[in-house]
Amino acid sequence: MEPALVVPAAPSIQPKFVCPRCKGELAANSTSYRCGRCVVTYPVLFGIPDFRLRSDRYLSLEDERAKAGRLYEFGQSASVEEVVQFYYSLSDDLPHNMALRYQAATIAASERAQHIVRDLAPKLESDILVDLGCGTGGLLVSAQNCYKAIYGVDIALRWLVVCKKRLEENNATATLVCADAEALPFPSRSFTQAVAADLVEHVYDVDGTLGEISRTLKPGGLLWLCAVNRYCVGPHPLTGVWAIGFLPARPRAWLLKKLKGVDLLRYANMVSPGYLGALLRRRGFTLLATKPKHVVAGVKAGYDVFERGLVALYRLAMRLPFMRGTLVRIGPAFAIICRKEDVAKDARRPR
Repeated sequence: MEPALVVPAAPSIQPKFVCPRCKGELAANSTSYRCGRCVVTYPVLFGIPDFRLRSDRYLSLEDERAKAGRLYEFGQSASVEEVVQFYYSLSDDLPHNMALRYQAATIAASERAQHIVRDLAPKLESDILVDLGCGTGGLLVSAQNCYKAIYGVDIALRWLVVCKKRLEENNATATLVCADAEALPFPSRSFTQAVAADLVEHVYDVDGTLGEISRTLKPGGLLWLCAVNRYCVGPHPLTGVWAIGFLPARPRAWLLKKLKGVDLLRYANMVSPGYLGALLRRRGFTLLATKPKHVVAGVKAGYDVFERGLVALYRLAMRLPFMRGTLVRIGPAFAIICRKEDVAKDARRPR
């Protein structure tokens, strides 16, 4: 029997939300939010408002909520590390070494996110952060006591259940929201800083997502994002296969099925620094910095000795100024820091 989905307990002071579809006002109670204009009710599940208009690409809404329920029940008597291990025991479509990599990276998420807070240099008295694609909440924990308010958003309710557990274990607070990054339930100009770490590879539409981020950022607000580089000449971070991003979609899918048993990039957007930079500029952002993505040294699970050596070389090359441009162009992943300007430019996609 599946656990009950709706948790009636809700905070007495509600954050301000709008309908993700029409951006109109919502009527709220302890178990749901309702838009009278759209005649849609958005439930509160496990204490988390669910404003999704669709699921992610991996599970239907019904299956995803059921999986979140299993994680919620398991987490009542388990640590966040045990919940993460349980999550990956339920995911039988990943090669074993890739599951170990993802699991280790998830557990180390707080350590991996510390450099993002340093890059953004927030002001406690004024800055409001939204972490889009917050996953299990590593950044939300690292950002504690640095912001006036913190919001964590993810389209996967299952990840937010784990995130809630991480926050509880660390005595941390944040407002968690289940929503699609292309249809955010926030008024325009709500935030002064936004983070989209490893998000754009997994959304339905990259340009639409950047448009929503632009809408919800205040003028002068900062966006920090990172993504896997399709033109990585070494092992691709999501697959471990060398230079896989250079292949067209069909040969890429065939090769991954042969090597990994499943097309690990079947729903991934293949992006590059130049492509994202052009989209950001057209969405009204000024690029402040583009650099190689920071990599934590301690995550070793799922990597063989040779791959660990490559990680060590990458970390060494990052310290050399003359290598940083090369790493951005052909390295495994990159980060962009940009500022929202007062007036958005032409929002058409770059040709």
